[in-house]
Amino acid sequence: MIVPEIAVNNHILAIASAFFGALSNILAKTILKDVTAKDILGVNFLIMTGIMALLSPAFFEINGSLSVVIPLVVLISVVDFFANYFFFKSFEKSDVSVVTPMLALAPGFTFLFAWLFLGESVTWMQLILSIGVVAGIVAFSADFSKLRESLDNTLLPAITASLLFGFSAIPSKYLLSHGMMNAPTLYELRGAIIGLSAIMIFGSGINQLTASHFRKILVRGVFVIVQWLLLYFALTNGKSGVTLTLGNITPIFVFLLGVLFLKESITKKKLAAALSVLILSLLVIKPS
Repeated sequence: MIVPEIAVNNHILAIASAFFGALSNILAKTILKDVTAKDILGVNFLIMTGIMALLSPAFFEINGSLSVVIPLVVLISVVDFFANYFFFKSFEKSDVSVVTPMLALAPGFTFLFAWLFLGESVTWMQLILSIGVVAGIVAFSADFSKLRESLDNTLLPAITASLLFGFSAIPSKYLLSHGMMNAPTLYELRGAIIGLSAIMIFGSGINQLTASHFRKILVRGVFVIVQWLLLYFALTNGKSGVTLTLGNITPIFVFLLGVLFLKESITKKKLAAALSVLILSLLVIKPS
């Protein structure tokens, strides 16, 4: 069955993806308090694949030539396998305030790769606003007092994750925008390949996980599925770099959720940076 197109602004979908990304990032940090990235990577993706498999009769669809689709899906899966490994790795020994600014650099790589491989261009205004959003996220989330003590543990895995996530958007955009498959199908196949690869390389990690870990992984998996489906829907017709930029404003939502539900304090720096990011994001949404 073909899933009907979502008649919503692609930029709004990307921002909604960032909201669910904030929820998944918070849960990722809680899960990784006493286990490693290797322990959860395979189980994490196989649980999400299982959820998607239950729903797949309603959406599974491949329209493109398999000689093109299969290599691209494998490429996306391999790139995202390493991207997710380094993503989890960066949270193992470092504070979120150090990791998040580096992960926020992914859209910069996407702009470059989209120009090189897709011939995709954006207006100067969109580029400047997107750079402003990324700069605002870095200013908002960076804690320079902790930067030096965590840099050795964080720099390589976080930057590598950003680079790989930035590149992954390019073959994903190509598949989706050319109608070769829909977003849920891509996510399901990608998740299955990553999960099986992780278990073959790192093992299942089941012996290290408790019932509490599995519950958190399951809940986080639902948020991650929604996050990535929204991002893929946004990528289908949206500009790659702009979409990734808006999809990476997760720290702002982490802050807002903390203020609303955890009664966290509001500093002038965080408030100013959060408002700047939100205003710039709204300007990006505004049609040129």
